[in-house]
Amino acid sequence: MVKKIWDMLGDIRISVVLLMAASATLFTGSIYAGRHFSLFRELNRLRIQDWLAVHMRSQPELVWWIPVLFVLMGALGLNTVICACHRVSRLIPQRSSLPRGKFFYLLTPSLIHFLFIVIMLGHLTTFTAARWQTIPLETGTMVAIEGKRAPLAVHAIQDLFFPKTSGLRNRISQTTVTLANADGNDIKLQYLQPVLIDGQFLFLDKIKKSKKVAMTDKHPSADKETCNKAHVYMEKKKTKQLLLIVSDPGLYIIISGLTLIMCLMTWYFIVQNMAYKDRKSCPLNKNAFSFSKG
Repeated sequence: MVKKIWDMLGDIRISVVLLMAASATLFTGSIYAGRHFSLFRELNRLRIQDWLAVHMRSQPELVWWIPVLFVLMGALGLNTVICACHRVSRLIPQRSSLPRGKFFYLLTPSLIHFLFIVIMLGHLTTFTAARWQTIPLETGTMVAIEGKRAPLAVHAIQDLFFPKTSGLRNRISQTTVTLANADGNDIKLQYLQPVLIDGQFLFLDKIKKSKKVAMTDKHPSADKETCNKAHVYMEKKKTKQLLLIVSDPGLYIIISGLTLIMCLMTWYFIVQNMAYKDRKSCPLNKNAFSFSKG
């Protein structure tokens, strides 16, 4: 009974159904996300379980598809593992009769499937265990980072502007923030140039400039002719420089898995191309594709 269930879960037809269901769920979710962008943008700074705990109660009609997607992806991951295990279990008995290189070549697709599962687990780790911390920056203040004993001192915040001859004159082209650690060493941050400290990424962030807002002047001058001694003026809100601190344990799993997959796929297709050329040059030799037993 258990073997029947195991074989059924690893069936390729189940894979197709799960892929189609996941695709349909993602498409549906993209419509919800497009219409309620501000709601789903919160996921950029919140763990999935914290976000769902709030919105599954208040707005279940908008977020129902996310738990469904997690269930489908979990089922697809299980299906992939079972399918890969079936293939490996058929290959292992042939190990002694195959050259070592050919055995590894035949094993490579299954290894890639296992690494794909590792990458999925890395994404799950990011969704559930990552932390985000946003801190306002001002020159002369101290920045306390979670998990780091000594705070960082904000030494300077410098804005670099576009040249006066540029069409973007008077606009900021880059911002440099100089921090100092407990040893007095400077740490320079710029946009698109984050810094890694104690396993945490430090990014520069900024609150976008708001449009001019109409405000009422509560204290107009006495000589102004207004019916209620008040007039409307336009005020710009000042921008604030922020420090975004990201701790993402899943990132290392994802990068490691992708790197290994790229290496395996590169090796696999190089060998496949060599074997194809050998068969083409020796059409009568059916065993042209072979490896030496190293």
